[in-house]
Amino acid sequence: MRTKIIVALFVVIGLAIGIRLGLDQARLPVAAVTAGPDYDSYVYGRGEEAKIIDVGTQPLGTPATFITECLLHDRILQQQLAATGWQLREHGYRSGYDMLPYLDGRLDVMVQGDIPALIAIQQHRVEIVAVCSLGYNAIIASHTLIPSELKGLRVGYPVGTASHFALERTLASAGLAMQDIVSVPMSPQAMQAALRRRQVEAVAVWEPVISTILSNVEGSAIISKSDTYTFVTVDQEFASHHPAALHPVLAAILRAARWGRQDEENLRTNLRWDREATLRFAGASDVEPTARWIRRLRDDTIDNPSFPMLPLEVRTPGSFQHQQFEFLKTIGRLPAQAEWRQASERVNIRCLPDIIEQGRVWQIDRFDYAPNKLYPDKERAQ
Repeated sequence: MRTKIIVALFVVIGLAIGIRLGLDQARLPVAAVTAGPDYDSYVYGRGEEAKIIDVGTQPLGTPATFITECLLHDRILQQQLAATGWQLREHGYRSGYDMLPYLDGRLDVMVQGDIPALIAIQQHRVEIVAVCSLGYNAIIASHTLIPSELKGLRVGYPVGTASHFALERTLASAGLAMQDIVSVPMSPQAMQAALRRRQVEAVAVWEPVISTILSNVEGSAIISKSDTYTFVTVDQEFASHHPAALHPVLAAILRAARWGRQDEENLRTNLRWDREATLRFAGASDVEPTARWIRRLRDDTIDNPSFPMLPLEVRTPGSFQHQQFEFLKTIGRLPAQAEWRQASERVNIRCLPDIIEQGRVWQIDRFDYAPNKLYPDKERAQ
């Protein structure tokens, strides 16, 4: 009898430890709990001494890869950089969260989702200069319902992300709060199975998981949507010390948008590049140069008339980004004393307009894209 009690105690202790570890892991961003490449093995340069612009990309972030793949295939950009001795070097990351430790001067230009970018401008000397894509997060339920009916239901979401923010906004719109639901922190990869097995009644997530769930979970439906941005951020020291290197990159971002609008075949070409980038980085890709993906790429990029310009209201109090900033403070990802007024000074809405004024100099209306990448996607330390 005594032996059975001791065994039972060990089982209970083991379960408690396992639950605690699971909760601790769930509190982290999805990127932090997903094994990725050894980023420390990448070779990073230091501005003038290397004449290399280190670019942080997200090969899993289609259509965020639209801009970066154009940069890496752009012969005009390559020539303009070479004229002053510069070149690009790409480093792939699973997410903008993964880039944060490398914003200490090792990365010069980065593609980051809105939440990691807002953390970055508070923690590092970086600034937001352009929109890379505009998508949405969605609350998906296992059956059709309205937001107020989420009360008491189990809802899965990745903690500390734009989807978490979208969930809180949706609940607030229905007069609810996070305490009114049963929170189930989980990775996007686990959501489809969780809905099918009725482990949760709803999830908050982004594309392409949204489309996958809607296609594979019978009866599932979107009950709410919320915008989400991917931004181009730059190291401020690099930007201020090396404008002759940064300006061609900014021009290439504008050029990419104009090239995409010129012909639908250009979008199909870019999707092929996106697929190749994801295959190299992750070994698998569901991206295809099909009508469905072209429509999604258009929706998230060039169909926005101002793309890739930052929204004019992005810096104003009460803006969407300001609300996200306050959300990050409430969940402890930013210091409680952090001020939006100071953070908003790291949002540079003049970068692209200044390049447009010199459009002829930077040849933003001329296109010359190589079929293969002009730079290696990763360089690793020997």
